[in-house]
Amino acid sequence: MKQKITSVFLAILLTLPASMLLADEPVGNPQSTVQDSSHIQEANSGHHEVEGEDLPYWTVIPFALILLSIALLPIVSHTTSHWWESNTNKLILSLILGAISFVILVLHGWFGKIVHTLVFEYVPFIILLGSLFYISGGIRLKGDIEATPLNNTIFLIIGTFLASFIGTTGASMLLIRPILKTNSERKHVVHTVVFFIFLVSNIGGSLTPLGDPPLFLGYLIGVPFTWTFKLLPELIVAGILLLILYFIWDSIAYKKETAKDLKKDHTHKEKISLEGQVNFIWLLGVVLSVAYLNQNYIPAIHENPYIAFIREAVLIGLIFVSKFTTKGHVREHNKFTLHPIQEVAYLFIGSYNFV
Repeated sequence: MKQKITSVFLAILLTLPASMLLADEPVGNPQSTVQDSSHIQEANSGHHEVEGEDLPYWTVIPFALILLSIALLPIVSHTTSHWWESNTNKLILSLILGAISFVILVLHGWFGKIVHTLVFEYVPFIILLGSLFYISGGIRLKGDIEATPLNNTIFLIIGTFLASFIGTTGASMLLIRPILKTNSERKHVVHTVVFFIFLVSNIGGSLTPLGDPPLFLGYLIGVPFTWTFKLLPELIVAGILLLILYFIWDSIAYKKETAKDLKKDHTHKEKISLEGQVNFIWLLGVVLSVAYLNQNYIPAIHENPYIAFIREAVLIGLIFVSKFTTKGHVREHNKFTLHPIQEVAYLFIGSYNFV
């Protein structure tokens, strides 16, 4: 079950950039801002690039195969599921398909664009995601409250709000274990995980570039940090509709629980508390770094775009600060590992040409 959930999450994560690019003109079109930063891209690409629409449609096949691998290999058979558990195998598959994409794009004159994308988009993206993931992993939300539909809905509301500011990955890391523990006495809980993925791991990250991969990629090419605040009405509408649907669904499921399980849930309660609160300061540091360490506040980046990596240096520094200011048992209790972030990095390395 855990592997299937991870696979679905990654599939959604990887398909979001394509869906954003294919969407109609967004609210408050940031195109003029993007054009202001186009000289940075041209300086690094070395020459005018062929536009993506000039490529044959079949050139997206390697990317589609990566998505299909994420969705199908964990569930096709026990053999493929076991093979897919290894991050090394994911990296091998990603590099093979990525190499095919690389050759196709180079033959169409995209070499400079590929290098630019890898250096100025893939690397910053992975460092940002890694910093949010690692720092959030140093925060432990303890406790076990009664798993009523109202309490579960409140969990989802909090997670949806946090996702835009500590990232969908960070919010998911912080809240998934507490909500699973809270619902551990109940039998009908699969829908809670599904709505958690919808709300916390996806649409909750709509308000800042920290929250969602395509929004961060847009930010890297010049879309203002605050432009995404204009998506608040859409987030509110989608969030309210999903929360209402979830509350109704969970209320029906709650009535199906046995009296014995509900009594156990009512009896086994633990006060909610936090450990590793200092990491909220480091998360604020991530937000400020992304918001202010850019060409809008450091003009020298226009002349030398590599200066922008000051931001990545600060983010890496915050990872180490978090490591040395957080008690070791916090991440141990969170069962924290770097496996998920490695998985994302390995899968994206093969698909960065299309993101």
